[in-house]
Amino acid sequence: MKSVWISLLVVLFIWSAVSELSAAWLEHILTDSFSGAISIKLEDVDENGNMDILGAAWNSGISWWENGGGSFSMHTIDGGFSGAIFVESDDIDGDGDTDVVASSYGSDTIKWWENSGEEVFIGHLVSDSFAGVHSVYPGDLDGDNDIDLIAVSFDDELVCWFDNDGSENFTERIIAVGLGGPWTAYPGDIDGDGDLDVALACRLADEVSWFENDGSCNFTGHLVDGSFDGAHIVIIADLDDDGDEDIAATARDGDMIAWYENDGEQSFTRYIIADNYDWPTFISPADLDGDGDMDIACAAYNDDDVSWLENNGSMSFTMHHINTEFDGAIPVATGDISGDGRIDIASCAYNLNSVTWWENTDSTSSGEGVESGCSDTFRIVPNPSNGSFAIEYLIDESCLISADIYDVSGRLTLSFAEIANSGAHSIPVSELSVGVYLVQLAHGDDVSCRRVSVLR
Repeated sequence: MKSVWISLLVVLFIWSAVSELSAAWLEHILTDSFSGAISIKLEDVDENGNMDILGAAWNSGISWWENGGGSFSMHTIDGGFSGAIFVESDDIDGDGDTDVVASSYGSDTIKWWENSGEEVFIGHLVSDSFAGVHSVYPGDLDGDNDIDLIAVSFDDELVCWFDNDGSENFTERIIAVGLGGPWTAYPGDIDGDGDLDVALACRLADEVSWFENDGSCNFTGHLVDGSFDGAHIVIIADLDDDGDEDIAATARDGDMIAWYENDGEQSFTRYIIADNYDWPTFISPADLDGDGDMDIACAAYNDDDVSWLENNGSMSFTMHHINTEFDGAIPVATGDISGDGRIDIASCAYNLNSVTWWENTDSTSSGEGVESGCSDTFRIVPNPSNGSFAIEYLIDESCLISADIYDVSGRLTLSFAEIANSGAHSIPVSELSVGVYLVQLAHGDDVSCRRVSVLR
């Protein structure tokens, strides 16, 4: 019997690629009194290795639900932030903890909340005159190592970025004006040149486009689709796993979800992956069935539906419904909330005032299976870690050893393989971001998996 050890550095959440999952979902209602629940973000707010849930509600402001390893406690960040429509998170002040940023469509306001380090939040105004604001996303747009903000003004027909001077003083700078109802601006490196570009969905113009950053925050617009009826939400992700960033979007009035394949030269081909889906809202890519490709979680407001689109590995998608009575479903987010190595789904129902998550419970990828095999000789030390860690393993005889590390979306992050002689081995790891990951160790016919948390 061959045996093995490992030790590594990590902190976020993890997904096993050992087995495929079927669509088995256990519903957990966190609250039905979050009035006008409208936006959600999964984030390890208190950095304890458990995925927490951030939420925004039109009438209830901004809150977060602390994950105590299966039980959740609600904490209000700002109950007076009325008209809230969008919530996100990042380390905005660069002090090593998670801050929160949100927008209020009702008051034309963008605000961020500074985390004291002990999850006590202090509010700071970015703008109270950004008319008809919807999405606000954090990102280092100018490459100066601080977090800027990218936002859209539906009423003033513009997309802007708010330049952080490094001391959290924000200056509004225009990316584009004269747009037809901009609704979502999403940052990502579409052309692969090392800086953040911006993908845009414009509801009134029925357009999906992207704005190329020249590296100095001068932006050039490129039309992707000029006939996407009621373009609503847009995201950037490498959906087909070919090494370049694709685009996916929802059409509010066209009742469809599409993805746009990037040929590597930023020429995009549209593929409709869901139609007759009444008022689709948010989408979230993740490997939900553990087969190594990107599926997509989705929600539809008028259909009261939360579902997922299964990718067959060739970018052909089949829809599986999770809840078709989730009245006024708007956001959807994916991550390992339960901590068992499977990707779960969370959403809000505006008309039910509900924040709910669905636990992925497929028996073919059980928690026991995730942690199985050679448990005595496969170690991650230290775990959790505040710095670099190592994979340590012990084997009885020479054999091929492979170690793969997967991130929260089930994407392979790091990989190691070599022929190792019998005895103890230690492999240092220091390239992973804060979060929780899954480490899968294979030797001979045996496979073992461990979760590892990397703390700041």
